[in-house]
Amino acid sequence: MRLRFLLILLMAILPVACTPAGAPTATVAPTPQATLPLVTPQPSTPEPITLTVWLPDWMALEESPGHEALMEIVQAFEAEQGVRVRIVPKLPRGPGGLLDWLEKTQPVAPSLLPDIIALPFQDIPVAAQADLLQPLTPLLPEDLQGDLYPFAQQASRVEDEWMSAPFAADFEHLAFQPAALSEPPATWEVILSSNASYLFPFGGAEASWTDAVLIHYLSAVPNGEDPLRNREALRTLLDFYEAAYRRGLIDPAGAQTNNPRDTWEGALQGNKPMAETTASLWLAQQGQAAFLRFGPTPTQDGHGRYLMHGWAYAIVTADEARQNLAVQLLDDLMATESLAQWSHEAHVLPTRRTSLMQWPADDFHSFASEALEKGFLQPEFSKDKEMARSVHQAVLAVLTGQMTAEEAWNQAVLGWGQ
Repeated sequence: MRLRFLLILLMAILPVACTPAGAPTATVAPTPQATLPLVTPQPSTPEPITLTVWLPDWMALEESPGHEALMEIVQAFEAEQGVRVRIVPKLPRGPGGLLDWLEKTQPVAPSLLPDIIALPFQDIPVAAQADLLQPLTPLLPEDLQGDLYPFAQQASRVEDEWMSAPFAADFEHLAFQPAALSEPPATWEVILSSNASYLFPFGGAEASWTDAVLIHYLSAVPNGEDPLRNREALRTLLDFYEAAYRRGLIDPAGAQTNNPRDTWEGALQGNKPMAETTASLWLAQQGQAAFLRFGPTPTQDGHGRYLMHGWAYAIVTADEARQNLAVQLLDDLMATESLAQWSHEAHVLPTRRTSLMQWPADDFHSFASEALEKGFLQPEFSKDKEMARSVHQAVLAVLTGQMTAEEAWNQAVLGWGQ
């Protein structure tokens, strides 16, 4: 029995002892696992550049006139350049306006600044002198300057540096009923000899001029003399106002406003024989104004004068890649055909001669062309607050019958301190 047990044990261990040295021993194969395909890492596609453009709400909102034409230009640019354009509407001026946002954003969050901004003419020098804008001299083609009207060329420069691209213009002028006057009343004498009342803004803030009063005053300045605190010009102006007031030819509603939008409403209602309006108001409501005609603001010497207001694009970004794209977008926006189509649909005047030439020909087109050639910007003397306040008080006193022209004149020049 013991011998049998030893034989069985020997047979059990014999195969292990006979295995050659270094031969593989049996192992338990692992359970097969599902294998995943090998994925080669791909570089991530960069997000397209987004250009940010700040525009006044009157042109940026979807319901704005000309918005469809504007978006056609922008969308064509996006497709061609492979970028995105984000348009941000802002108030035109004042607190929360374009310049206000620009000034407040730059020191605290420069990354939130726009690449392009549109500003009123009078805000371009302020922004440029605060180093908020980039010079355009090496960026935009010089031939663009030659196609701008003279006032627009002036508006584009700050201290002889090309800082903006003016694109839209507007000016105040007269609307009148041909039933009251057969021709535009070019001079004050025509006003005084008519039986038609004249409505123009002469109210508003004490330290500012209305366009109509400023044009009237400029036309009374003797040839070659300085308009700044010119006593003779003021006396001539006040004498005219007194004569017109005494004959019942000055509409007293003008004392309640400094905005031609209000006087234009009176003209459209048909109960104001002569009233000041603007080119943009006329263009926007031309159909309703079919019974009216237009002409320059009446002046002492009969020469038409056109005080221009308007808007200009400027580049804010200093980043070279973004700046190059911004320049291309400006070039597209300012292109002759694009500016012609947008301005016509937006009811504003283009600042390029070649763009206005593409508008449908009519009498107002010819009138606007002459005005744009002769147009001028806000004169420096009008920024004298003390003078503006004195003139405003004198004009208001005469046109409301509170003072004679002589009394108002004496008070005004006394306030000048001369």
